[in-house]
Amino acid sequence: MKFNVYPLLITKVKEKAMVKKRKLVGILALTLVFGMMVVGCGSLFGPKQPSTFVQGSAGDTTILLRQGLNFDQAFREVIFILGRHGFEPEMIQPEAGYIRTRWNVSWVTGAADRYRDRVIVSFNPNRTQLILSAPSEWSRDGGRWITGYDTRAIETLRNDITQIIGN
Repeated sequence: MKFNVYPLLITKVKEKAMVKKRKLVGILALTLVFGMMVVGCGSLFGPKQPSTFVQGSAGDTTILLRQGLNFDQAFREVIFILGRHGFEPEMIQPEAGYIRTRWNVSWVTGAADRYRDRVIVSFNPNRTQLILSAPSEWSRDGGRWITGYDTRAIETLRNDITQIIGN
């Protein structure tokens, strides 16, 4: 009796081909799922907003001036402190008690094209206090700006101004 090996051999080859196809389909499906996950979650890997940025319009702080302090001296000291921290005055109106700086793009390192902030200082009419604000803008993609304020700028400038001319 002769045993025919040929049908068994063909069956084995077909099984191996099926296993290879299944592996290929599995790898292809895994690649597709991973690719969709990367594309879908692309915003998770994008630039992060600075930790000192707070979205919204608040952020003003009031500083009481030392009694008997000459307004002109206080005004010059504020300009000096702003300059020391890299904020260049853009608009100065001593008669109105108003200072606004240019946009500063170097306050937060590594985000020069996506983050900017400025400082606005307003003295009250009787020159006994000043209001300090640090409006900031953040752009995730370099397009639309999101408005907010910078807590580090406000805290740093408030401390320095309070130490020099504050009450």
